[in-house]
Amino acid sequence: MRDVRCQRCGHMFTLARDLVDAALQELEETEQDYYTLECLRCRHVIKIQRSDLERMRPPEGADS
Repeated sequence: MRDVRCQRCGHMFTLARDLVDAALQELEETEQDYYTLECLRCRHVIKIQRSDLERMRPPEGADS
């Protein structure tokens, strides 16, 4: 479950594992509750809660 949908245009895209890990690391360093990124289609800012990113993180030891 690494799919994100833009609230404005409805475009759905998938977050790479590396991005999920980097986002969680950034949130730990900045002590924020959500990560922001832009929609690839309409450039609308999307906020992803820390709890959602933690659920997106693959389990330890998963190869794929």
